[in-house]
Amino acid sequence: MKAAVLAALLAAAPLRPGPLGLQATAFLLMEARTGQVLTQHNARVVWPPASTTKILTALLVAESLDPDAVVTVSRRAASQRQGAGVGLRAGERRSVRDLFYAMLLASANDAAVALAEAAAGSVEGFVQRMNRRARELGARHSHFVNPHGLYHPLHRSTAYDLAVLARAALQNPRVAEAVAAPEYLYPGEAGPRRLVNRNRLLFTYPGASGVKTGWIAESGPCLVASARRGDRTLIAVVLNSPRVFEEASQLLDFGFDAYELRVLARPQQPVAETELPGGRMLQATVAVELVWSVPRGSRVQLQPRWEVGLQPPVRAGQPVGQLDVVVDGQVQVRVPLVAVKPVEVRPSTGGVWRWLWEFVRRR
Repeated sequence: MKAAVLAALLAAAPLRPGPLGLQATAFLLMEARTGQVLTQHNARVVWPPASTTKILTALLVAESLDPDAVVTVSRRAASQRQGAGVGLRAGERRSVRDLFYAMLLASANDAAVALAEAAAGSVEGFVQRMNRRARELGARHSHFVNPHGLYHPLHRSTAYDLAVLARAALQNPRVAEAVAAPEYLYPGEAGPRRLVNRNRLLFTYPGASGVKTGWIAESGPCLVASARRGDRTLIAVVLNSPRVFEEASQLLDFGFDAYELRVLARPQQPVAETELPGGRMLQATVAVELVWSVPRGSRVQLQPRWEVGLQPPVRAGQPVGQLDVVVDGQVQVRVPLVAVKPVEVRPSTGGVWRWLWEFVRRR
């Protein structure tokens, strides 16, 4: 787990209130590097995800299919005419890359079906993979019935789960490249067809990097958006808002303006020390780089919690306690502490004299 923390969040509520006046039924803003929720409203409310479903579909396809592989379009995929599509015909042969970009930029439902069948042999088999992968990633309030997001009463997700899925998807280079593409030239018999990304933020918001739009009558306008500035990437989820792009922009602005990403500790860098029985000093560090997003101008303290009964000998890297990250008096996260270097048992004075006597006597 790169530049992350190996502990559960202790503060579920955001540190500072987010933008006021958002009309969305649910929204959430996440720091992509850490997975922190910076602000949210109704983030665990179950909602039809519409075509934001394709974020998970894209991740599974990218993990299982070669982009240069050729897919023969089935009758089922060709008959998928509801909603957006690229007009696939049964028997038509298309590269995974073409179908992938058609699904993510033009939100093509027929392409989603064709890719699902190619990846798992059937839509039903692919959906099983979707639900299994969602659980693995921590999207525990989601359930998927299809790979495209058309309405089904059992097809559901939440703002939090969609952010979790987007965070994982953006770590895949193929997905990240596709969702950031403003357009794609889709080959056709009459010449290439220009597919324009439906995510308007790619053309209007500085640093926008993805990820997917969604709309069906039952969900209203939905958007999972991401933007990158410097070493930070933020993910904004807006569900059912008449101003979906504007409200996503407001959330992203809030995150970049109100928070900063700090490196609080690095492995092998001592962050705490304590005296062990016998007078030996123990220095402790973090097992992985500790990075955390904090409000600008906030006071951050690192407070150790030592294991009860610690005594020599202690091995280098041995768990010795936990480290609390306290931001403006509130514990935000707790991570493991490990020993920087070994601490040996100090020999008693009598033992030293006996060793010297034996050494002299033998000479």
